[in-house]
Amino acid sequence: MNPQHGSSLLSEPIDRRNFLVRTTSAAIGTVASGVAFGAERPPAVRPRPEVVAIYCPLWHRYDHMDAWHGYGWNEWELLKTAPPRFPGHHQPLRPSWGCFDESDPQWAGREIALAADHNIDVFLFDWYWYSGVRLMEEALEKGFLKSPNRKRLKFALMWANHDWADYFPVPYDKPWNSWLPLRHSAADLTRVFDYCIDHYFRQTNYWKVDGRLFFSVFAPDKFIKDLGGAAEVRALLATLDRKLERAKLSPAHWNAMTASPQAVARFQEAGFRSTTSYNHANTGKTSPDLTQDYEDLITTHTKIWKAMSDTALPHCPVVTMGWDVTPRCEHSVPWPFAKTNYPYTHVVLGNTPERFGHLCKLAAEFATADAKRPPAVFINAWNEWTEGCYLLPEEKYGTAYLAAVKQVFGR
Repeated sequence: MNPQHGSSLLSEPIDRRNFLVRTTSAAIGTVASGVAFGAERPPAVRPRPEVVAIYCPLWHRYDHMDAWHGYGWNEWELLKTAPPRFPGHHQPLRPSWGCFDESDPQWAGREIALAADHNIDVFLFDWYWYSGVRLMEEALEKGFLKSPNRKRLKFALMWANHDWADYFPVPYDKPWNSWLPLRHSAADLTRVFDYCIDHYFRQTNYWKVDGRLFFSVFAPDKFIKDLGGAAEVRALLATLDRKLERAKLSPAHWNAMTASPQAVARFQEAGFRSTTSYNHANTGKTSPDLTQDYEDLITTHTKIWKAMSDTALPHCPVVTMGWDVTPRCEHSVPWPFAKTNYPYTHVVLGNTPERFGHLCKLAAEFATADAKRPPAVFINAWNEWTEGCYLLPEEKYGTAYLAAVKQVFGR
């Protein structure tokens, strides 16, 4: 989705401008509905965690990109022209549905049906707000929320609170063209919640965790620092809960995206109630040809989940489908890249549907076994095509990744 997303092994999600270093199980089902009289009652089995697919809303025409790159331009253009970088490199990707307009409610309805039919419960929309300037909200507001079958899926927001720049493609050896800086303030955060109350929080299918409106923050460290520290943020979040109460709405469940166990105590002090990560894309084992293996990425995931499970807040595991950001790179830069800065980084190979399904199963088992009961497993991503993370059908494997999700997360 955007080049600031990602998290490294046992570390905070880092600024990618500096470099991203970023079947069915018995334990997952629900309790049987009836027990014979006199029979020994089986031990209670927790309901399976909800399944949240991260949704990257880049794939439609919107005014700001018209002004920056020309009318109608969007990242489909990068995807269509991405060259293969080495023998066997699966580029360009070929989405089975073609380059469709996600802000069209008919297309959004098709996405909703596909996700719901494969046991996905929630779309978590990457959401962009720059002091009142919004980007790419059309996918949610004109597409998803206008779709006739929208009630089949819940939705929530992840505030992508980072600067926005020209990543299309990213210049290899010169400064990026910065378009919109992100500035936090108490007054602006109040405006954020005013907008969300008017447009999202009253929707009957807005996702709630423990009765609270789920709201995730991509860069919680920046959020806390800019707003004056953990104590100041906690007081501000309490003020926002009172605003929600006056609007006859539930309080907020604040979620921090992080893979740093050391940061969790500060996030808890600031009023966050859970953590997750955007993705885990680096094994730390890069071959000379600048590739990494998905089997090693599975190990990376489980190590991070374990480290995060020892913290004070429930941690929702994320499952990363893949990693290949070469569509965002300048075509003229030879492979392998001599300098490794996002998006000029490694490519993950071997992320087959079978391996992805195995990682989903491990995530479900982790979430079910954790005493702090994380409410969900997150999947990166539904449609992050230019970062190589997608569940939507593509020519090579079709809907096989979705089939893996459906098998693991049975109703």
